[in-house]
Amino acid sequence: MVNDRRKTGWILAAASIIMFSPLAMVLIGYNIPVLQNLGFARDSFAPLTIWVLAIIVAVGYIVYTFRVIPFVASMQREISLFKLLGIVSAVVGGIVEEAVFRRWLMDSLMYGGFGPVIQIVSSGVLFGMAHAAWLLARREFKFAIPAMSSTAVLGALLAAIYLLGGRNLGPCIFAHVLINIVIEPWLMLSSVSGKWKTLQ
Repeated sequence: MVNDRRKTGWILAAASIIMFSPLAMVLIGYNIPVLQNLGFARDSFAPLTIWVLAIIVAVGYIVYTFRVIPFVASMQREISLFKLLGIVSAVVGGIVEEAVFRRWLMDSLMYGGFGPVIQIVSSGVLFGMAHAAWLLARREFKFAIPAMSSTAVLGALLAAIYLLGGRNLGPCIFAHVLINIVIEPWLMLSSVSGKWKTLQ
């Protein structure tokens, strides 16, 4: 399990560095439109009902993950540098993935003349496919298909929240980060180790 943790740590660190790159560019002054006005400014805040809906979706997905992958639930009490790495990855990933799968993808489809249903379905399906890639690499098809399906549903729900909130990214980012903070790095570790129920 030590080697699996090390491998997972490297995966999370590499993903965090790659995803932090555009955020770093924004911080030093580059204008990347998809990362502008993320929905947390007072003048662009989404309605309270949308934030509540985002929290309900996040809590629902966390509970679902705990039931389907008991290993993730069993690791919630651990406090470690490994968990800290998961939190860093959670925040960076939540921001960048929402900017890509919600704002960039859905706004591009809108400008291309596609309606809300196509935007939501496309966002969900591509989000699910992106998150099942690491399982498919291990040829774990019996886990990859349910993982892709559940993540696609989550992506579609976040896409609906994005539209209901007037294309405001804030609630989507908040929900995504909340989910990631709770389930990472344990979800990634379970996929790397192949341990879904327990460490044994």
